[in-house]
Amino acid sequence: MEALKVICVIVTYNRLELLKESVAAVMQQTYPLHRVVIVDNHSTDGTDNYLAGLSQNPLFHIVTLEKNTGGAGGFSKGIETAARQQADWIWVMDDDTIPKPDSLERLMAYTTFKDVGYVNSKVVWTDGSLHEMNLPRLAKQQAAKAEILKGAAEEVVAHASLIDTTSFVSLLVRGDIPYRLGLPFKEFFIWCDDAEYTMRITQNGYYGIWAADSVVVHKTPTNYSTSLNTVPASAAWKVYYGVRNESLLRRKRKGWLLFVLAQLNCFRTHAHRIRKRHLPKEEERVLLKANFRGLIDGFTFNPRVDFLK
Repeated sequence: MEALKVICVIVTYNRLELLKESVAAVMQQTYPLHRVVIVDNHSTDGTDNYLAGLSQNPLFHIVTLEKNTGGAGGFSKGIETAARQQADWIWVMDDDTIPKPDSLERLMAYTTFKDVGYVNSKVVWTDGSLHEMNLPRLAKQQAAKAEILKGAAEEVVAHASLIDTTSFVSLLVRGDIPYRLGLPFKEFFIWCDDAEYTMRITQNGYYGIWAADSVVVHKTPTNYSTSLNTVPASAAWKVYYGVRNESLLRRKRKGWLLFVLAQLNCFRTHAHRIRKRHLPKEEERVLLKANFRGLIDGFTFNPRVDFLK
């Protein structure tokens, strides 16, 4: 049976050495790749010279953006590029994602089942522990797994869990999804774009699968989550985008009255979570300000879905 057309999308910004490691790992996959799309978010660390060399290889398609559009903008452009090249499946990751040689092959084992919209690897940190930033949200109806994976090998079923939403770190998405459901919100810039997109897919009748036998390493400096309980003050600018973007998702789930009440409650609960960490005053102030701005801007932030034609 002929291999399906899988296009890998890597989004990069000023992490040249990690990008090289990620590319090397992608090139070692036991399942053949049709193409590797690398989206450079206007890096300034010599990434352009490295990518110029890769562009001589027909396997690589290099997209260089004129400005840094954040991870969200990069993933939107990369997924669009792969979909327009008629990918059967699009394998998405950050430049600090290091897949095992069989990561893609193990993901592909789940793509033959009806109505599977995406498959996600188990993401670990450098010490082998689960990465807190990339934990999927398990679906409530796990019993449906037996019907979805009917006829699959016992090993495949044992490693699979149904999920409602997850991250873009080693996410395998059906190639027709961008045409059916549109692209991720590029306006999110960073954080929540992956959660919104995977939730959009599962809410439209597709299943998400977490494949625990497909393992990738997410080489962040520390193993932290996007939670206000743990996010460092140095990432306060990311907190702004995360809180603003979450506000949009909250507004879509609720009517305006309930949304306003929820936002007011978030002002209180978010501030409490930050203050109870007993951070140095300056760090606390920076996080509180980012949280406040994000919640305020969340009242009017309203991007539209881009559909491919």
